[in-house]
Amino acid sequence: MNPDETPSHVTPSTDSSDEVRLAAVQEELAVGVRTTETGSVRVRKVVHEEMQPVSMRLATEQVEVTRVPVNQAVDERAEPRREGDTLIVPVYEYVPVVRMQLSLKEEVHIRTIHTQQDVVQQVLLNSEELIVERREGPDGEWKPDQTAE
Repeated sequence: MNPDETPSHVTPSTDSSDEVRLAAVQEELAVGVRTTETGSVRVRKVVHEEMQPVSMRLATEQVEVTRVPVNQAVDERAEPRREGDTLIVPVYEYVPVVRMQLSLKEEVHIRTIHTQQDVVQQVLLNSEELIVERREGPDGEWKPDQTAE
């Protein structure tokens, strides 16, 4: 700059004392955020129901009760006993004779029978599938997202 020139931001004073006034300028920057939709993604879940055969084993128990007449005189009572898979419960009664005598009237045989059977049942199974779709811009068409697979 030439010493004879006055810069444009300098305001010359009209005072006789040759004062020069300078204006100080400061710039301020305001930063903001603006949201612009460039596309969208949506995810949908679809549940499919399908009947499927399922193999399973069913177990059952049956109790078979058989009364076996004995009608035999005994001296004392016996406790219930087990013979194999059969529980034997003695049943006693007093019968009048010339003298009172304990008599084993009958035995009740109780046997438990276990069976198993393999069967196939139809069962309703659910499976879920996620569908991811993407669109370009706010008004674009929804298309399957190839990157989500």
